Amino acid sequence: MALPQLTPNQIEQIARIMGDTDGYERGLKGYEIGHNLAQCHMDDPDQGVTKWKRLYNAFCKAVNSSGSMNAIYQFMQYCMNPAQGLQNPKRYNWMRLELNMVLMIVGIEIRDDGHFYLISQAQSLGEVQRRTKELRDKLTGYGVHPEVLKCCRDELLAQDYFHAVQEAAKSLCDHVRTMSGLTMDGAALFNTAFAVSNPYNAYNSLRTSSEQNQQNGLIDEVSEREYEVLKLLNENPGYTTVQLAEKMFVTRKTISAYIKSLKEKDIIERIGSDRKDHWKIKSVD
Repeated sequence: MALPQLTPNQIEQIARIMGDTDGYERGLKGYEIGHNLAQCHMDDPDQGVTKWKRLYNAFCKAVNSSGSMNAIYQFMQYCMNPAQGLQNPKRYNWMRLELNMVLMIVGIEIRDDGHFYLISQAQSLGEVQRRTKELRDKLTGYGVHPEVLKCCRDELLAQDYFHAVQEAAKSLCDHVRTMSGLTMDGAALFNTAFAVSNPYNAYNSLRTSSEQNQQNGLIDEVSEREYEVLKLLNENPGYTTVQLAEKMFVTRKTISAYIKSLKEKDIIERIGSDRKDHWKIKSVD
């Protein structure tokens, strides 16, 4: 993918974000800047100036020397490698989401896998702000539950609506576990938590058949995700849990829960040796 050109103002904003000093531990530390520039084979011409200016000058020198923006993208990608976020995930997420506010204007974003992806290009600051706030306003107007709105932070909405929805979906299991006290995951969690016969969490009084159907609907909705797994395995029985997680935009732990549920229902089984194994779909009721 050919990465777009950046204006001097956009390069400066990237430098300001990565060298931020306004918040506690938000930007890179001085020694990290030096180390990361060296790892990317970039000169560090002005080590005695403010952190963001140090980065800006390093970026400008790299662009002027090569005639390309590749060095800046390489530096961002190195800093946003998932391994870089292990020690301080809060800073990692803040920096990535702030960078995406700038990158939205040129039609790309960097995701939590450390790679760049094309997105719809924002034409103005107003559009960036609109895309940041529009979904929150709509959800609030529709009376969406506060637990969903917690996941629709401005930083998430600044990337794209999809990511806010994804984040809300990932939080659902955590919220059900908190409410029920259960520790399981995926379909097993919902089947147990919302079982009509002995529920940990009841959607309503469960007195009428209609109310019981509503309760069962919560379980059926989760089961649809298992069918998504089956569709993917039907396309390629060799998919790993990592590949399934990437295609469904969920965590590996969530995929493992879906797989475990499908195996317990005797719908799928693993065939073959470790290197050449694959999934076999046995039956679907």
